[in-house]
Amino acid sequence: LKQKSENGVLDTIGDTLLNTFSKVRKRDERFVEMHDTITRLSDNLMRTQKLYLRVTKRQQDLQQAYEELGTGLIDLGDIETGMTMALVEAGNALKAHHLALRQLAENTEDLFLGEIEEYISYCEAYMELLKMRDQKQAEFEDLTEYLQQTVSERERLTNHQSAVGVSAVTNFIKGKVRDLRGVDPAISRQQRIENLAERITELESAVDASREDSSIFSELVATEYEIFGIIKQHDFKRAFSALAASHILFFSKAVDIWKAVIPELEKLPVE
Repeated sequence: LKQKSENGVLDTIGDTLLNTFSKVRKRDERFVEMHDTITRLSDNLMRTQKLYLRVTKRQQDLQQAYEELGTGLIDLGDIETGMTMALVEAGNALKAHHLALRQLAENTEDLFLGEIEEYISYCEAYMELLKMRDQKQAEFEDLTEYLQQTVSERERLTNHQSAVGVSAVTNFIKGKVRDLRGVDPAISRQQRIENLAERITELESAVDASREDSSIFSELVATEYEIFGIIKQHDFKRAFSALAASHILFFSKAVDIWKAVIPELEKLPVE
């Protein structure tokens, strides 16, 4: 029971270190390219979002300025009685222009900025998906390496070969512990070989399962990327079309608003 407990602790520590420090050894260029593409897209989207938020802030400032200016002209009409109607019409036009500008800001926020924000969030989610894929590949590579090391250790013990490097130090310490416990080296060697054989069987199953899991997940990630590319074109077309339509509507309203002012201005006597 003590031996099983010790192994469990060591296995737990090994799993913790594996998940903490594992990195992909053999990079798949498909996913490297996906990572780079999504990173560039995310950077561009965030820059677009930042710049358009600056535009929206200035539009909000203009809305207030137009409304205040409109009120000022209407008040001026009370003083300039000879120009009252023209000043009132101009003031009302400025207030209407303020409302049209506010509608433009609301439309672009809902139809354009909202789409940009959704894609920024999607890019973040997809980057996490790529990290999960890399982790699955790293786990498969680590399990494969661990299996190879275990097979080598069993062969070394079977052929009565001496360990080298770090293994030599580890085995030396283990040997001293077994000596203190009075364990027969021959029996200990045979027991270790049997334990390694069991571990190899378990590892072979784990490697096969990890390989299949990594392969399936990689294909899912690749499929998601292809679908994303198709949907992205559709959504961007829709977002920029909405942006263009909102501005066309705004400027059309602005033309109509200011055209209505011209008749009153033309009534003003010019000496």
